[in-house]
Amino acid sequence: MMKWRLTAGGCLLASMMVVPGAISAQNAATPPEPYVVGEAAPPVEDGTTVVSMTLDEAIARALEANLGLQSARLNPILQAWSYRAAQSAFRPTLGANFGYNSATQQSTSQLDGGATTNTKRATFNTNLGQTLPWYGGRVTMNFNNSRSETNNAFTTRNPSFSSNFSLNFSQPLLAGRSADNQRASLETSQIQNEIANLQLDAEGLNLVNQVRQRYWALRAALEQIEIQSRNLQQAENLLAENEARARLGQATQYQIIQSQAQVATARQSYINAQITWRNQDLAFKQLLLGGADDTLLDQVVNPVDRPTLAVAAANVDIDAAVERALRERSDLRVTREQLRISELNLEVSESNALPTLDLSASYAVSGVGGDLYQRDQLGGAPVLISSGGYFDGLGSIADLDNPTWNISLQASYPIGINPQKVNLERAELQLRQSQIALRQQELNVVTQLTSAGLSVNNTLLQYQAAQQSRAASEQNLAAELERYRLGVATIYELAQAQNQTTSARLSELQSLINHINAIAEFERLQQVGN
Repeated sequence: MMKWRLTAGGCLLASMMVVPGAISAQNAATPPEPYVVGEAAPPVEDGTTVVSMTLDEAIARALEANLGLQSARLNPILQAWSYRAAQSAFRPTLGANFGYNSATQQSTSQLDGGATTNTKRATFNTNLGQTLPWYGGRVTMNFNNSRSETNNAFTTRNPSFSSNFSLNFSQPLLAGRSADNQRASLETSQIQNEIANLQLDAEGLNLVNQVRQRYWALRAALEQIEIQSRNLQQAENLLAENEARARLGQATQYQIIQSQAQVATARQSYINAQITWRNQDLAFKQLLLGGADDTLLDQVVNPVDRPTLAVAAANVDIDAAVERALRERSDLRVTREQLRISELNLEVSESNALPTLDLSASYAVSGVGGDLYQRDQLGGAPVLISSGGYFDGLGSIADLDNPTWNISLQASYPIGINPQKVNLERAELQLRQSQIALRQQELNVVTQLTSAGLSVNNTLLQYQAAQQSRAASEQNLAAELERYRLGVATIYELAQAQNQTTSARLSELQSLINHINAIAEFERLQQVGN
């Protein structure tokens, strides 16, 4: 026995004899209402909350609630703190220390000042230093103070106070003058802050593109349900018509079996369309959810916008798009910023490869204070000459009584292999490698934009062809339906025409969405990369 079946595309792999006779007007199949894209609604059960949403509303919600974007918004803030940490290297640093010491020594000489001497010493020192953001210099200020008290018979001030104020400046003259690691780290951190902002903008634009694509995919899934529902309805009408014809003796049992197979295949396609819609609904909402407790998770989204043709192929200017992308595209700008970091590293390596020649200069003043004693002879009884204290030493500092100047140069250069020269060669190679990578990326952008622009043109042509194919298929279906009513067409021919119409409608819808997505992708690629 010959076996007959319907393929997934809905066509029969056999033919049959023309059914003689005609069906009465009362039993004729009623043609469906014209199909209009964008009017399909979600097939939900009673009690389910349906949220109607435009594309703009979906994008706005995603930009506000999407968890990935919320996390990405923290990256520039984190990088800003890294920049502040790098700035701290050039902030003044204040230091202080306090100490106390008590020392007892047993005499071994008549000049020790006693059989056993005890000295108590307290110190309080402060310092303030800052690395300068220019030319690698550093300035430090020190203010040191001490108080000593002893039973040494030879002392002339007891207790004695000592104070010292000094200014120190160091400046590299060769290596480290034009660039160093600290200044490069600060500039690098600032560049990375700009990169973080560029990447955040790209994250937002890519999210918008994802929402747009999934929005239209959800709309396409709903339209497929509507199309497959119409296909199922037509198959059921045809089955009912054949059953009526059989009761009148105008159809065979074989025709009824084939109609039943057509209904089964159409129902399977309708169920598959519903499964696809549920998956698309979940995938779309995932971009809009702010967490597992978001109420939208349990709701059904109805994308109310209709896919419409927004631009003509003649409006696509590939050359202008390429020029804009090379100038504004975020991934190229990120690469150029990273190239700046490589250039900074090269500058540091060039500076470090020079001989070390550092200039140091300092100026200090000091003073002492305390009760001043005089002894008639070595170790004699002390006679107080004048009373004093801590502020005597400060007065000497203010009057610049005891200045000390110092200036020096320190030089060094390694003999044999200079590791800084090796680092310089490596940095030069890395910079060249980065420059080549940028040119390669620019070439990829040109080819990518060209391909995307051609895709806009091609998808428009495909959509226009799909429109014509769908219109022709609908006309052919109407003609086959009429021929079948007149008894001059087989059920196979009618089913084949019906399936061709369904495929043509799906193809037209998908072609339109492909064209809309191609336009959006063409615009996106001028701003961000993949």
